[in-house]
Amino acid sequence: MAKPESTRATETLHEIESVFDRSAHWATQNPRLVLGVLGVVLATAAAIGGTQAWRTRLEGEASAEVASIQADYRRAMGAQPGQGEIPEPANAEAAAATRGEYATRLFEAADRLAGTRAGLSARLQAGTLQAEVGEAEAALATWRQAAEDAPSGSALAALAQTRLAAGLEAAGDPAAAAEAYLGAGQIEEFPGRVPALGDAARCFAQAGQSERALEVFAGLSEEEVATLPVYVTARLTELRIRARADAPPATSEAP
Repeated sequence: MAKPESTRATETLHEIESVFDRSAHWATQNPRLVLGVLGVVLATAAAIGGTQAWRTRLEGEASAEVASIQADYRRAMGAQPGQGEIPEPANAEAAAATRGEYATRLFEAADRLAGTRAGLSARLQAGTLQAEVGEAEAALATWRQAAEDAPSGSALAALAQTRLAAGLEAAGDPAAAAEAYLGAGQIEEFPGRVPALGDAARCFAQAGQSERALEVFAGLSEEEVATLPVYVTARLTELRIRARADAPPATSEAP
């Protein structure tokens, strides 16, 4: 005959109490071991907390350092406080020299702050200054290095990939640009994921790789496509219509 539910519940409670009693007795008999384990747990927690605090402080100091260099650069270029865009000085040689000087400072900061978000940002900005003085190849190398240094699969890596992609596109290499945009668009946590995928499809189309362009385009939802610029969706829609027109007609088997 099966035991009533109340009886089974009472027996289970007694068993649990027995386990606690035995555990308490064991802890009483082995105080040093218990204290040792507890000490390890507390030390580990303290180490984790200390590491996080140190990391936060390091990131804050790195950001402040890079922000200071940016502020100095804006002043050197003649930007007024609160002014949005940096003005272009009338003296082109002086402007180029200023960009070169601050590119060097940003590179030094990037090396010194390696492993931080601010350090990566400094390297990306240094590449931008290189591009602005006509050093396109050097700028591409800088952005490529930034993409390699960024944590894999992070939004920072995606940001570096999009900057590299834009540089490759400007250099006349749409196929390589498409791959870089695609890499950025495949990172889910990147806020600019959808625009990056749209640019990837556009560059694949520009490179003559229509199938890959349509493949990327097909992976976007209608809601995502609606957020893309009209010139992107118009080009890809045209490709899709052309692909359908060029497809061989379906043949039906005779009964």
